[in-house]
Amino acid sequence: MIVKMKKIILVTQSKDMGVTLESLRNLGLLHVEHENLPLGENIAKMKEDRLRAIKAMAILPDIENQRFLNGGEGDIVARILDLMDEKETLIEKLHRIKHEIMMWEDWGDFDPEIIEQMSDSRVWVKLCKITLREKKNIPEGVILEELFRKKNIIYCAAISEKEITLPFETLALPEMSLKQMIAEEKRHGFRIKEIEKRFLETAVYKNALGQYEKYLNSAIEFNEIAEGAGRFEKLSYIKGYCPIDKAGVIDKAALKEKWAILVSDPDENEAPPTLIRNPKWVRIIEPMFNIINTIPGYREIDISPHFLIFFSIFFGMLIGDAGYGLVYFIAGLAMQRKFKQLKDKSIFFLTYVLSSCAIIWGLMTGVFFGSHAWLKPIAPYFADITNVQAFCFLIGAIQLSIAHIWKFLKKIPSLKALSDVGWICILWSVYFLAKTLILSFEFPGFGKWIFIIGSALVILFTNPVKNIFVGIGTGLGDFLLKVVNSFADIVSYIRLFAVGLAAVTIADAFNQIAGSIGAGSVLNVLLSVFVLFAGHTLNLVMGILAILVHGVRLNVLEFSSHLDMEWSGVKYSPFKSVK
Repeated sequence: MIVKMKKIILVTQSKDMGVTLESLRNLGLLHVEHENLPLGENIAKMKEDRLRAIKAMAILPDIENQRFLNGGEGDIVARILDLMDEKETLIEKLHRIKHEIMMWEDWGDFDPEIIEQMSDSRVWVKLCKITLREKKNIPEGVILEELFRKKNIIYCAAISEKEITLPFETLALPEMSLKQMIAEEKRHGFRIKEIEKRFLETAVYKNALGQYEKYLNSAIEFNEIAEGAGRFEKLSYIKGYCPIDKAGVIDKAALKEKWAILVSDPDENEAPPTLIRNPKWVRIIEPMFNIINTIPGYREIDISPHFLIFFSIFFGMLIGDAGYGLVYFIAGLAMQRKFKQLKDKSIFFLTYVLSSCAIIWGLMTGVFFGSHAWLKPIAPYFADITNVQAFCFLIGAIQLSIAHIWKFLKKIPSLKALSDVGWICILWSVYFLAKTLILSFEFPGFGKWIFIIGSALVILFTNPVKNIFVGIGTGLGDFLLKVVNSFADIVSYIRLFAVGLAAVTIADAFNQIAGSIGAGSVLNVLLSVFVLFAGHTLNLVMGILAILVHGVRLNVLEFSSHLDMEWSGVKYSPFKSVK
């Protein structure tokens, strides 16, 4: 659920701003909003230092043995970035030199300076690549010295006693001899290895640089709040938001520190940050919200429990294979064992829930690693394709109806709540229509009456006004478009069937390919195993992508659009000390 917030305004003397901010940071409860733009050269400098520290940490490799620093982090960052600039320059030069070596190694070793100096002795030498036909067009007075051939191309030196324009393209001389190029290549390669060795030696301070970045983040936030505070003569004030159950803590601190304080409810035109608190069983869905980076607005609805339930169902149907579900479950156990030091284990428990749903659906439909031969479906009803498609439409009708039930409860006692009753009726009527048009089910006789009643409620009560005719005109404006969209939303749930069927079909195809290879020899057995491993691994990865695309979409787009959610929230992020 979304926690109620209180708006807090603290007033203090400007000269005491630093001490006030230290006390607020120790409390760690106030989400601060700036009254002025937090500008300042020191803030810009610290942000630049933070960016440089992040770049430096990305360069260093991860090693186990770490050391602490008592200052000098900025100097280490500067050395790392300077070395990286040098390395990038050397790599660019190395690529260019290697290209030059490949281009000139067939010509042998020669000194370009000697060739250029020969013109002082009235001897002009030009290197060129010509064809046999071009060789016949050699001007008079030019001696053509063939050095080597490649296919029909002659690599040669054109020698003359005076500078003559040749009727074919000549090659520009390299900057150095082949011997010098090879020496330069070795020198650059050796220096790059030296720099990489320095990076490895400096990597012992990577965690220290991470702490340095946290320090800079804290310092930037501190200075931004100080610069962004409101001011009036010798007073400064800070505005922010605090969870309603923690407002008393700030009130007591204000009494102790002698701050002036105003605690009030947020105005309707204000947008407080969003803090979500849920039971432990619901909090396991939080990693998914972090991945898609969405958060509801303060006055919107927290759909976390709903999202967890339906997303789990979607996962099971989209993966559609008990064997794959078992692989995901085992992978979750392995990852939890590897990262057992993590305090937040939500991602692991979410993995177990989702993979269990895939196992259950696979058992219900009798699918194990793409094969129907190893398991007998425990729910034969879902072994029929038409029944699964109808079930997809049913899930869509139920989920979208829940959205309008939520809206109905939020709107009552307003008459506008009746419009959502109408949309629920319309959703179920288009559900029956989808089954009729796509799956050839018989349209029930009461279906049209549900649609008529629902349409009347939507048109009359979407914007109820004193003049009923004005109300009808207002509601009718986008009514037809929304009905079509509702039908499309219900039909879109068939993706649960289509994607799940595609995954099972691909898995079965790899099984058949492996089976066709046979087991006539050790090589055949190894090739079959490789095909099975590669095919099913690819399918497992594609399954995760399908979940992120389709499973998330149905919750965040189709369902949320019926709930009128904009996901416009700002995460509650209190000003606090960073450890």
